Amino acid sequence: MFPPPIRRVAFDALSLTDLHDLLALRSRVFVVEQACPYPDIDGRDPGALHLIARDGTGAIVGCARCLEPDGEDADAPVSFGRLAVDPSQRSTGLGRALVAESLAVLAERWPDRDVLIGAQLYLERFYGSFGFARVTEPYDDFGIPHIDMRLRR
Repeated sequence: MFPPPIRRVAFDALSLTDLHDLLALRSRVFVVEQACPYPDIDGRDPGALHLIARDGTGAIVGCARCLEPDGEDADAPVSFGRLAVDPSQRSTGLGRALVAESLAVLAERWPDRDVLIGAQLYLERFYGSFGFARVTEPYDDFGIPHIDMRLRR
């Protein structure tokens, strides 16, 4: 089974249905499935480029958001996050495709910037396979162990 295609969508170009379905997937994965009540609406979505994958029925089954650098520092890293894959699409390669597309977007927009992500600890090997290396000790993020990981460019 191949993963579905991924679309790049600026926040202002999201339809109301897109936004609803995107937030619903993130809620199902991060809040319900992982039993982690956290503030998903963090003010960063409007400035992000969103990656959306829909299955044959039109349902959003994968997403991620690519984030610009924080502040004016010319060396500030870029990031991606809120990467979620519906359980029906796991083991299809969609997660890997979303990371690869996120890295492609960031390389196109900020080619010389490092990429810094906050990753759930259990995904360290997964992100390591893309060249990311741990740069922090594990920390608690709303009850889930996380680490920061950096990809040097």
